[in-house]
Amino acid sequence: MNNYLKGVLLVLASAFAFSFLPIFVVFAYDGGADANTLLLIRFSLATVVFFSYLKLKRYNIKLDRSTLFKFFLLGVFGYTLQSRFFFMALKYITPAIASMFLYTYPVLVSIITYFVDKEKPSLRLAASIVISSLGLVLVMGASMGSVDIRGVGFALLASLVYSLYIVASNKLIKRVPAVTASAYIVLFSAFGTFIIGSLSGGYSLDFEPYTWIWIIGIALVCSVIAMITFFKGMEYIGPTKTSIISLTEAVYTVVLSAIMLQQFLTVWQLIGGAGVLFGAYLVARA
Repeated sequence: MNNYLKGVLLVLASAFAFSFLPIFVVFAYDGGADANTLLLIRFSLATVVFFSYLKLKRYNIKLDRSTLFKFFLLGVFGYTLQSRFFFMALKYITPAIASMFLYTYPVLVSIITYFVDKEKPSLRLAASIVISSLGLVLVMGASMGSVDIRGVGFALLASLVYSLYIVASNKLIKRVPAVTASAYIVLFSAFGTFIIGSLSGGYSLDFEPYTWIWIIGIALVCSVIAMITFFKGMEYIGPTKTSIISLTEAVYTVVLSAIMLQQFLTVWQLIGGAGVLFGAYLVARA
């Protein structure tokens, strides 16, 4: 098996692992868990596994103060908030619809980069914005009366924060091994989650015992395995092809929602979702 095929398969595996996240979160909510507790356990377990892996592989985990502070900002104000907003969205809307709104982030990244770099917008970018916007209109138009606007708002906030996170981390990630970067990001995300959670209701382990299955799945499958296969795949095929293949995550989520949650999308929602993904694809191909 050549390296290109290995990379494609790894990124597909990563997208599949990530796609279980909203499903597992819904099951954990049904078992009585709350967002604060889910996020804290997710990031704490992932931190232990990541740093154990780095120790086992004898990675150099020492960073200078400036780089460490930047990872602190990315973890506390980037990944923490993005995850929190996405988890909150899942309290009000289905995983499939939440994923569709989250996947507007490639378009938002391009818009933000345009303003930061002061570059003339390309025809591809303009087309992607129009197509994604029409897709979202179809999703919402077909869902009025059945979709809680609070969930849509949280999903869009998650997409916006994730877009800012990607733009801010672009240069930093290139200077630090991907696995090391992931370890520090989840470490500081655990810290940020602990602070925010302590100020917004605290934590509770008063949930059904079986809920631990979904919580551990969120930490190991949807965080550690998903991130490691993502970055390893990207080493083989590069960031552009990785971002395109990762769009399959939303497709997986739609299928898993139908199989595991018995939540089905209408034809118009599917068409709208396809428009959102196609708009993101145009950006990723640019």
